[in-house]
Amino acid sequence: MNTLIYFLQYACYYITATNKHGVHSPFVFKLLTEVIRTERFYFNRSKKNSALISRLVSHFKPKSIVEIGSSNLSNKSMIYHQNFQNVNRELIDFIYIKKTTTETLNFALKYMHNNSVLVINNIHQRKQEWKCLQKHPKVNVSINLFCLGLIFLREQQNEQHFTIRF
Repeated sequence: MNTLIYFLQYACYYITATNKHGVHSPFVFKLLTEVIRTERFYFNRSKKNSALISRLVSHFKPKSIVEIGSSNLSNKSMIYHQNFQNVNRELIDFIYIKKTTTETLNFALKYMHNNSVLVINNIHQRKQEWKCLQKHPKVNVSINLFCLGLIFLREQQNEQHFTIRF
């Protein structure tokens, strides 16, 4: 039954998602063409997601990276935390959240600044949290890639939310 629900969710996403021709934001178009979309094909979804996270880190060159809920990426000299309790009170450039809760998302927004990137895993399983995050007054740009969600607090940009095929 779960496989059928997953398939229906993905089919709905794929039908409503756009490609680079439907994106009218220069920031998102550049991100899509230079970082998100690549010529390489991955059969394994988790490898595809990991490759995208690596490309995002390479593109944005963050000085501070925090991973919440998993230590999968911590081998790449990233700071790993179970929650935000041990994080310094400074703003963070790149936050990856493996297991999402409303509390974790609220803490993440407190530590973000105009050039921060928030990457959330499995947003299709946490639709309520994703929609709540999109409606948050600080969030100006969101990108739904089905398995991953990208959040940006770009003050210079009008509020836009994208669903892009990945």
